[in-house]
Amino acid sequence: MKTRDVVTGFIVLTVLIAGVLWFRNLKNRKTVSIPTPTPISIIEKKVTQKFGGLKIPANADKADLKDVSGGVGLGEAVRTYQNGKFSLTILAGLPDPKTGYFYQGWIVNGTTYLSLGKLRVAKGGHLVDFTSTTNYSNIKNVVVTLEKVFNNTPETRILEGSF
Repeated sequence: MKTRDVVTGFIVLTVLIAGVLWFRNLKNRKTVSIPTPTPISIIEKKVTQKFGGLKIPANADKADLKDVSGGVGLGEAVRTYQNGKFSLTILAGLPDPKTGYFYQGWIVNGTTYLSLGKLRVAKGGHLVDFTSTTNYSNIKNVVVTLEKVFNNTPETRILEGSF
């Protein structure tokens, strides 16, 4: 055997082993999937900034509330139903109402309004928390109205949105 044949055989053997190892490594590579972030609406981003970076639970249903009165208000409605407890929170960026007026939160099913309560000033905005053992998740529409004191009927729609 000539030295050239030995060297050629050694090179062929090395290339063959390297190819097998490369192929085996290629098969054993695990694909790492990077989770895609959930898009956040502009309104949700503005509301969470207004409320000091408040975190909205990832498993909650969210609805953007848009100003329908011609003003600059905005809001976010967040609801969950877990362990027999329905919870709905409205976070609203609204100007303070004039004396004798207040903001009221509602869920609306057709022409039926269910009051969530009076919005209170909190963390730079207005907020109402509503909880119930009744599951209202089938009601899709959320409304914030401006009310006169001592008049508990929906008066002027300010914000509206749907889940």
